[in-house]
Amino acid sequence: MLDPSGPHRPIGWRTTAAGDSIALSPEWTLLTGLSGAQAPAADQLDRVHPDDRDAIAQAWERAQAMGMFDVDVRVRVTDGGYRWFRAQALPVADAQWRWAGTAIDVSDLHHRLKGETRLRATLHHRIRNALAVIRSLARRSAENSETVDEYRRHFDGRFAAFARTQSHIMRTGDGGVDLEALLVDELLANQVGARAHYSGPEVRLPPRLADQLGLALHELTDNAVQYGAFSRDDGRLEVRWSLTGESPDRIFRLDWHEALRDGGIVAPQTEGLGLELLTRSLHYEVDAEVVLDFADRGLMCSITLPFDRR
Repeated sequence: MLDPSGPHRPIGWRTTAAGDSIALSPEWTLLTGLSGAQAPAADQLDRVHPDDRDAIAQAWERAQAMGMFDVDVRVRVTDGGYRWFRAQALPVADAQWRWAGTAIDVSDLHHRLKGETRLRATLHHRIRNALAVIRSLARRSAENSETVDEYRRHFDGRFAAFARTQSHIMRTGDGGVDLEALLVDELLANQVGARAHYSGPEVRLPPRLADQLGLALHELTDNAVQYGAFSRDDGRLEVRWSLTGESPDRIFRLDWHEALRDGGIVAPQTEGLGLELLTRSLHYEVDAEVVLDFADRGLMCSITLPFDRR
């Protein structure tokens, strides 16, 4: 029994000079359930996708002038779906038939080409987005740095964090970026993994959300290294996250809690890029609500956002 969803053997076909009568090989019957015996061409054309019938008419006109018929069309098969076929024909010296050719199943080729087109579009979008983010990081890092060395340190760290996120996105594709892996990479890059505890369910982040949370995790980690829990031997970090509700209304929450035994956390007097990214950019880019508490015994940060509304 022929599988209608799988590839098919080539179909042989012949048509009169006027194209008003056509005969098809038995493979046509297996494909469509219609008789392949000589019949009016209009009866067989009914199996061609409506959007492709003009293409057949145009190919037929070209064939009269160029001496070759060549067109790709979708044909409805016995399961009701459509498969792509490349129909080609050349003139023949026959008293009854003017054209003879084959129709070859090229569905796999069309699916691959469609996938490559989507991939190129996605890649184009990712490149444009990445360049925009890098440009913004460079400009805003400069605006919030007092010296060249300070600018270099801030920009290098943010650029490296963004690059790590892009690496995750490229590896996982449509599967989404694993939040835990993103967090662990950031902690390891700052050599503080052993002093952090984290827990939560598996969460796969879409690219745009991964971009923003990757930068947010970097700013929180960098702040902890410079001024917070990781700047002292007694500092510890606890990170918890959750994903509640049902799609498409799930809510994501991440809680970042730095703990210092003897206190000593000092809230910043000015809003640098890190604090701006947490309090403003996350809200603007992914509709997040961010709560920061510079408690004496450690920074607490809560990030809540609608997970499915990307």
